[in-house]
Amino acid sequence: MLRCSFDHEIIEGLCTMVKTKNDLSPLNKFTAKELPKDNIKILQDLDLIDSEMKFTEKATPVANLLSNPYAVAKVFFTGGVGAYEHSIIYDEKFSKHVSLTVAPDAVTIDDEMEPGSIVEILEDLIGRSNLKSVNIKQVFSVDEALVVAAMLDMERKANLRAFVDEIPFTSNYYTASNIWRIIYSTTPSIQWFVYIINEIVGSNTTLTLQQVETAIKQLAGKGVVTENGSQYRLSADMSLLSGRMIVVDNVLSVQASVQGKNNEIVNSGFTCVQSGVHDLLFLDYNNKDVIFETISSVRLKDYLLHFFNAEACFPKLLA
Repeated sequence: MLRCSFDHEIIEGLCTMVKTKNDLSPLNKFTAKELPKDNIKILQDLDLIDSEMKFTEKATPVANLLSNPYAVAKVFFTGGVGAYEHSIIYDEKFSKHVSLTVAPDAVTIDDEMEPGSIVEILEDLIGRSNLKSVNIKQVFSVDEALVVAAMLDMERKANLRAFVDEIPFTSNYYTASNIWRIIYSTTPSIQWFVYIINEIVGSNTTLTLQQVETAIKQLAGKGVVTENGSQYRLSADMSLLSGRMIVVDNVLSVQASVQGKNNEIVNSGFTCVQSGVHDLLFLDYNNKDVIFETISSVRLKDYLLHFFNAEACFPKLLA
């Protein structure tokens, strides 16, 4: 049994003792640095390293698994309670696993924590309900997703201004130039859907005005926006979504990664944006399209349980 917590300086020092790491290793996120003498004493007292600066018999299997995993299930959680990353690292037979939790002020390693227990912890942060405030399910191209995200962000700002000014809110019309400007100028923050979509896609996609206009026409054909001359407004459901998600409380991203038959990395995952216990927007990208779907917190828990069930998740990825 090995369970210990220490600051980032110590995990960076331990990385200097790791000889090799594969592409899946969660240790890749740390910069290897020499261990200060006082930290050496801490690690020796924990029975993690010996007098020759080598991993002890207790620590060696954990270090080997952390540095060369076969599969990893990982969740990133960012919100009002802070930000942390939790990973479950598996061997090839899924007979051994280690959890690694990275918080702003500490790193925790645990070789006995059950993978599913992280879902219970997340449920305390997310809440539990079978209800959702609005029913939306749409599949968009990346261009369309960015246009919708920009319009949602503008509507959310308008909603907030109306609240502050104590005036009734009415859904607004926007020009293609308004939308293009938001896509082009959005700051990196989890409060903005444009930023979140770019993070999901994996690139900062800056559309031309013509691409924005083309995407708007496509969205109009899907009934997601309505036209009034050269101005455009979100559909009633989408406008309602903007009102329910004025402030983003949490962003949760899940990724499962496993080595394929030719040692390639196979990935799957999703992102969920939350404003309240009944206001969750599930976002998924399949390298072509972006899915927007409102879900209940209970359904989100089901998705999480699937990703942290190694026997169910990883064979399906490799199928």
